[in-house]
Amino acid sequence: MADRRDGLRSLRRRARGGTDAGPAYPAHWEADIALRDGSAAHLRPILPEDAEALQAFHQRQSEHSRYLRFFAPMPRLSERDLTRFTTVDHRDRVAFVVLVGEDIVAVGRYDRTSPRSAEVAFNVADSRQGSGLGSVLLEHLAAAAREQGIDVFTAEVLPQNTKMIKVFTEAGFDVDRTLDDGVVMVSFRIDPTARSLAVMAEREHRAEARAMERLLHPESVLLVGVSSHRDSVGGRFLTALEGSGYAGTVHLVSREALELRGRRAWARISEVPGPVDLAVIALRPEACLDAVEECAEIGVRSVVIPTEGFADSEHGRSLQRELVARIRRHGMRLLGPGSLGMLRTGDSPLSLSLAPHMPRAGRAALAGQSSALSAMLLAGTDARGIGLHEFVGVGNRADVSLNDTLQHWEDDDEVGVIGLALESMGNPRKFTRIARRLTRRTPLIVLRPPGSESHLPPGHDVRRSTLPRRALDQVLDSAGVVQTGGVDHLLDVVDGIERQGLPLGPRVGILSNTAALGASLRGAADRAGLRIVADNRSVPLSPDPRLIQRAFTTMAALGEVDLVIAGVLDAQGEDAEEVLRQMAIVARHSEVVLLVCVVTVSDRFDALRGRVRVDPQLPPVHATPFAVVRAASGLLEAALRPAADDEEPARREDVDRAAAREIAERLLRDHPGAGSPSDPGDRTGAEVEVEVGGEDVAALLAAYGIELLQGRRVADEDEALARAAEIGYPVALKSTDPVLRHRADLGGVRLGIPDAVQLRHAVQAMRKDLAYSSAPLEVQAMAPAGVPMVVRSVEDPSLGPVLSLSVAGDATDLLDDIAYAIPPFSEAGAHRLVDAPASAVKLRGTRGLPPADRDALADLVVRVGLLAEDLPELAFLELYPVLVAQHGLTVVGAGARLAPAPNRTDGARRTLSGPPGA
Repeated sequence: MADRRDGLRSLRRRARGGTDAGPAYPAHWEADIALRDGSAAHLRPILPEDAEALQAFHQRQSEHSRYLRFFAPMPRLSERDLTRFTTVDHRDRVAFVVLVGEDIVAVGRYDRTSPRSAEVAFNVADSRQGSGLGSVLLEHLAAAAREQGIDVFTAEVLPQNTKMIKVFTEAGFDVDRTLDDGVVMVSFRIDPTARSLAVMAEREHRAEARAMERLLHPESVLLVGVSSHRDSVGGRFLTALEGSGYAGTVHLVSREALELRGRRAWARISEVPGPVDLAVIALRPEACLDAVEECAEIGVRSVVIPTEGFADSEHGRSLQRELVARIRRHGMRLLGPGSLGMLRTGDSPLSLSLAPHMPRAGRAALAGQSSALSAMLLAGTDARGIGLHEFVGVGNRADVSLNDTLQHWEDDDEVGVIGLALESMGNPRKFTRIARRLTRRTPLIVLRPPGSESHLPPGHDVRRSTLPRRALDQVLDSAGVVQTGGVDHLLDVVDGIERQGLPLGPRVGILSNTAALGASLRGAADRAGLRIVADNRSVPLSPDPRLIQRAFTTMAALGEVDLVIAGVLDAQGEDAEEVLRQMAIVARHSEVVLLVCVVTVSDRFDALRGRVRVDPQLPPVHATPFAVVRAASGLLEAALRPAADDEEPARREDVDRAAAREIAERLLRDHPGAGSPSDPGDRTGAEVEVEVGGEDVAALLAAYGIELLQGRRVADEDEALARAAEIGYPVALKSTDPVLRHRADLGGVRLGIPDAVQLRHAVQAMRKDLAYSSAPLEVQAMAPAGVPMVVRSVEDPSLGPVLSLSVAGDATDLLDDIAYAIPPFSEAGAHRLVDAPASAVKLRGTRGLPPADRDALADLVVRVGLLAEDLPELAFLELYPVLVAQHGLTVVGAGARLAPAPNRTDGARRTLSGPPGA
């Protein structure tokens, strides 16, 4: 089997370049995929060397399945058929195979029948019917077909082939069906629709949630690499498993002993009676690869690898890629490598982690990446006594990622709050899509450590974003994510929500038994932007704790506050625990969230926090006004986040996608240097980008209903006069030099030229003043006065298309007053982007000026978002300036760059993260 795999790899490497004898192998079509049952498989284009495996697949099929596919029994494929089915051109004839191990389990193909249409067909193994393979194949074939200029799929299906018809009708496309001579004729456009994308997202959600369910709820566990030393990694996992009260079957593999801690130990994995739900492999990196193969032979479903060192060097990274390839080839899923493990509390507890002991059961779900941050999360959880439902340490997240954990926790009614320590994002676009859906019902609190983009942990193989950090911050904010600045901040917010839930509103009360402490709390609250509706700093400082207790009861009982920050200067009288307990009872009955800042000596504070740690009925306590206000801000932000945009993306009926695509394809085809990049998902500048300007950029924008102000390039004075006569006075004269084009302060722009005489003088003066620039000049119609704005779109390797909007001018760029968001936009989402920059207040009318037409600018945002979403070849687009008048707007200038379409991380086909297995 290894020889055959090596041969196929070699063939794919040779075919990627293409030769006169055959087409280039489309490596970017390869993908690892998740199936409905939570397992994995590998999808790739078919190769001639697959003939033998294809014949074996065909012969394993039942006679009924063969008849439904070929309208004839066909017990065996002829040599001619095998050659025809396995030899394709990856353009007019495309075929994919899905493999589990070395076996083909499904085949899908299309054959072009006209310039814009193709006939599609699938064949799924009888043993895999109902696993979702048909719908995955349809998505990948449709994506490949769109890349080759095909818009419509057709199929001929026997009426009794209800499963195939169901694949088409439930995919979310608008399917036409007719019955002709006993055969169902199916036809549908394959452009992604809102419904097809929603269907795909729901199927992806089910598959990934199921994979995590299998991982976190094993009925049998295999520990590989256990030794008699309790401080060894394998020994610590066994200790954690035994200490958690796990009730399932446990198998041990050890080369040291036949028995460990009263349990039988097997010498080799192959001796273990399978199947096994989950294996923990605590071996050195090279040994893990062979162990995975042995685990596959006994039917292991999921694997956890705590081993570090997979990415400390190029050799380690190569081992990690090979590890993932083997895991997925056998249909398994991997947590790690470098994982701190996982644990689950509740009715069926389990700990397969390096946590010192089990936390109390609760409603918080936590996940981290590197072992360091994961250990900090667990230590902080233990120190605060946070009630934990589940914890997952994804390590290098080479396979299972934080996206998978979110998919799982979204369906878990036992989860009340989620906290993530996020050091890198393999698919941030998908993360935000999941987060936007999840935060409607569950608060999502995230830590992104400073510098995480420039200093990724070892093993985090991700596409680097070309955008500033604030771009992703704003994208996460728009998805409803609450961002925190450190582990303590994250856990303080999670602790507050887990213990008391979210505040019902934004109204905050401040209570203190000293004026100075109250002033500190009020200052911190004002700086954080909290809405203070009650402020009582007049509670007497007294050893009698009932005074502040009564003051809190009075404030909470009025029904005018949603959250109270209580500052207590400890008079070291009676024990403060009973005071907190009574205040907590009042808070619960009044539906008020209570956070407490206690200022006292360290011994008393530690003792009080120790009691809070073991009693979930007590409110969180903090040592400083800053810490308690920071936690309160996080709770309030989470409470308001469910109002994040959940509207359907806006559409425009006058959009001509076909015209825009035709322009892009023509320009890329006519440019000799615009070949495909080596990695279609990573635009690093190695491939040549095509500059788009003049009539081409105007036509591209016009296809999406965006009108560009008329302008003409001119070579001399006479041509300038002729063009101005065509346009009509008054006109503007501009340099086309990118540095000078919009810079009146540098002499690159002359506005309001009223007639031919003045235009001739302007041309002469500009030629003299700009003698250092050889760029031609341009005559353009004058636009109505308005607020100058800049709208840009960038195809980012990590985030995909990202729009930015700002007020035009150097000050905006210097102050970073730029708003970012991911298309497509709803109407409300477009308006939020318009209002996001601080300087956008100019659009509302200031200093006696009338307000600008923000609705027109929002419409432009929607249209640019649709263009960027529909046309991945659009590497860059800038509309500058956009003059927003009192009524309507004018796009004065535009420039664009095209490049080969990237393989987007979150496109219209389902794939698992990371490089596909090979």
